[in-house]
Amino acid sequence: MLLQRDFFGVHNLFTVKDLFDARVHLGHKLATDQMRPFIYGNRFGVNIIDLDETALLLRQALNFLAHIAYRNGIILFVARQPQILHMVERTALECGEYAHCRKWNPAIFTAPEHEFGGETSLPDALVILHTKEGSQYEEHEAIQTAAKAGIPTVGVVDTDCNPNLISYPVPGNDDTIEASQLYLHLFKQAILLGKKKRTEVNRMSLA
Repeated sequence: MLLQRDFFGVHNLFTVKDLFDARVHLGHKLATDQMRPFIYGNRFGVNIIDLDETALLLRQALNFLAHIAYRNGIILFVARQPQILHMVERTALECGEYAHCRKWNPAIFTAPEHEFGGETSLPDALVILHTKEGSQYEEHEAIQTAAKAGIPTVGVVDTDCNPNLISYPVPGNDDTIEASQLYLHLFKQAILLGKKKRTEVNRMSLA
């Protein structure tokens, strides 16, 4: 049982200024109805994301990932954008988790035994930095198949996205390298905090 609300200290991983400096607040010209509660205003035709809302939801997402890591769960990073593939794969490697950066195959989640030829452990959480993909700019299929398989998701949602199928949506810019670097850094730190706390608790129980 975790006796503290912020057991892993994720609240201290970033400030609203960190989000601003990484341009997390810069949305698209287009805004979906689902994202309007997270929009602060509009400047020069660009929707500005409310960073207070982002900070609140991002900390919830980080806390969730830390809990998954603390319980020795499997976390899968998913990406298809060429400009961030190397960062996503490196982040997954550095925190001891997994990345899928190829074309998505729904059978990975919906029929894993058939796809892999035997019993397979599905991830306990999926992390996705860009919820749109393809030339038609449609919702990433991994989000839909994760929902069908009951796998919770953490996803960055820009102003033109739909956060409804994402368990832990994080309102924010999903285009710039600066923002992507910050998200990945924070996700990694949260996962490592969870694993560190698990090691500490195990040592105490053996003492």
